[in-house]
Amino acid sequence: MQPLVRNWKRETTAAGVVVYSSEKAIAAFAGMGAARAHLATEAALSFGPVHQLTSAGWAGGLHSGLTAGTVCPVHAVIDASSGQLYEINEPNGAVTTDLAGKGMLLVTVDRVVSAEQKHRLRERFAADLVDMEAASVARAARAHQIPFASIKAISDEYNFDLPGMERFISPQGQFQEGSFAAYVALRPGLWKLVGRMARASSRASLNLCNELERFLAADENPGKA
Repeated sequence: MQPLVRNWKRETTAAGVVVYSSEKAIAAFAGMGAARAHLATEAALSFGPVHQLTSAGWAGGLHSGLTAGTVCPVHAVIDASSGQLYEINEPNGAVTTDLAGKGMLLVTVDRVVSAEQKHRLRERFAADLVDMEAASVARAARAHQIPFASIKAISDEYNFDLPGMERFISPQGQFQEGSFAAYVALRPGLWKLVGRMARASSRASLNLCNELERFLAADENPGKA
């Protein structure tokens, strides 16, 4: 998200949430997973007023139609653990990509998933993409009676598999890049796969930031998103 927030005001809360703010929006980062997303959401709300909560970030594709870097308009989020469905309820939740009007179903899970697990999620929920945070943000939006939207970019395709990634996520939801780099350095067989992942993630980040800039430029509502 750095290209988007590079000129925004930066603060860190007592709980360790990094918050960026501009005249039009607040962006809060606390790490991966539902608990960290909840912390980020509550931090953003404390900087209010907030007229919409938007879950923005990376997601994994669940079918071959979604390639790395694709920005996805989400029409609904389903929590895999509870089955609870959260629909987008804000007109400005639609994004301006070529996929506009073809909103997708996002399923939120509680851990990093393999290619085989992606296949099972596709079969079980008929979902298009998967993440670890959106349902938590949607739940907070419902609790606070604030409209919810979601914009995701595909960082890993449906058949991408890199076993053991979850071991490099700290209890605070942070990806431990140093430990991961040391692990990969000793395993040449992973180098090509990790390079593919890095390129895909970079493309997803750039496309997502561009879409969010258009999203914010089109938002004429008072308050902040």
